[in-house]
Amino acid sequence: MTVCITGDVHHMSMETRDQSYLDGTEVQAAIEYAEIAAEYDVPVTLFCTGKCVAEEPDAMKRLAAMDNVEIGGHNYWAFTTPVHTAWRALEKMTGGRIGSWNGPKWFQSWEIERTIDVLESLDVNVTAWRDHAYRHGEYTASLLALHGITHFSDAIGPDQRVRQEDGVTVVPVNTPPDHEHVYHSFRTPEFVSKGDFEGPFGNSSYKPNEWLNWVFESIQRWNEENEIATVLAHPACMELADGLTTFEKLCSTAGQTYETSAINDQFSKQKTKI
Repeated sequence: MTVCITGDVHHMSMETRDQSYLDGTEVQAAIEYAEIAAEYDVPVTLFCTGKCVAEEPDAMKRLAAMDNVEIGGHNYWAFTTPVHTAWRALEKMTGGRIGSWNGPKWFQSWEIERTIDVLESLDVNVTAWRDHAYRHGEYTASLLALHGITHFSDAIGPDQRVRQEDGVTVVPVNTPPDHEHVYHSFRTPEFVSKGDFEGPFGNSSYKPNEWLNWVFESIQRWNEENEIATVLAHPACMELADGLTTFEKLCSTAGQTYETSAINDQFSKQKTKI
C-alpha cells in the first residue's frame, strides 16, 4: 500500500493569514520540509503557485532540483486577480449557473498553461495538479488533461478513492488535511470555537500530535483496503504548528512502515520505494 505525502506552496504576495506568522517564506519552509523528508527517503509532491517562481526564482530552483521532490501546479495566482473575483461574483449572483472560482474557460486554460510553463522553466516535467483550496469547475479536469497533466488532486474526503475522470487520474486527499484540523498560527482553540467551518472531515482541530494520530488511523484504514492514502501537510502549517517536528514524525513513521511515493511515480526526478 502506498502513502503520498503532499503539500501546497504559495507566493508571499498573497499575504495570507498564515504567512504573517512565518519568519521566512513558504518556499523556504518547503525546502526545509523536503530536506527532512529526504532524511527518511520519503518523496513529496509540492503543488506550487506559478508566482512562487516569479518572486523566488533561486529558492524555487533549489526546491525543484531536490531528488525527492515532485513539483506540481497550484494555479498561477491562486484566484487573486480581478478576473477571478469578477467570475466568482458572477457565480454567486447566478446561483452557480454562470461563473466559477477558476474564471472563464479560456482564462482557466491560459492560466494552466502559464503555470506549467513557468514551473517547467525550472527543468521539471509538470504532470500533477491541485487547485488552490481544491477549487475546480466543470472544465478543469479536461483542460488539465489537454495540457498534459495526468494526476489531479482536488478531491477531498474520508471515503475518496483514486479514480479516472475526464482523462486524468484523480488522487484524492483522503486523510485529514492539516490546515483545517491542526492548531497553528491564527487557528487557535478560541478561533475554532467561534467559527462555523465544516469540512469533509468535520469541524474539529487538534494539537499536532493528536492530528498525526488521526492521520495514521486513516492511513491504516486505507492500508487494510489496499488503497492509496494521500496526506496533505503544508510546509507553512507544519512549520507554524511546531517547527516541523510533527512533520518529521510523519516522515519517519511513514517511511519505515509503508511504501511512499510522489503523486506521479514516473516523474523523472523523484525517488520512491516502489
